[in-house]
Amino acid sequence: MATAMIVFVFTGQAPLILVLALLVMCYLAGYELWKEQDLPFLFKAWWVLLVFLLNVVGFGVFWIWLATRRHRHRHA
Repeated sequence: MATAMIVFVFTGQAPLILVLALLVMCYLAGYELWKEQDLPFLFKAWWVLLVFLLNVVGFGVFWIWLATRRHRHRHA
C-alpha cells in the first residue's frame, strides 16, 4: 500500500474512488465530532485534518480515541 501512495505522490494523480473514500472518512469524522459539544472547534478541526493526512490509520486512531472518550464519560 505504501508503494501505491508513493506512485500517487510522484504522478500527482489518484483514482477517483480513493479520493471519494478519503472525503467520506473526513465527513464521518466531522459528523461524529459535531456530536461532541464540549470540544473546542480547533480540536475538532485537528482531528479531521489528522484523518485527512493519515487516511485509514488516522481514521482508526480517531475511532479508538472517540470510543475511549465516550466510555470514560459514561462511567464518570
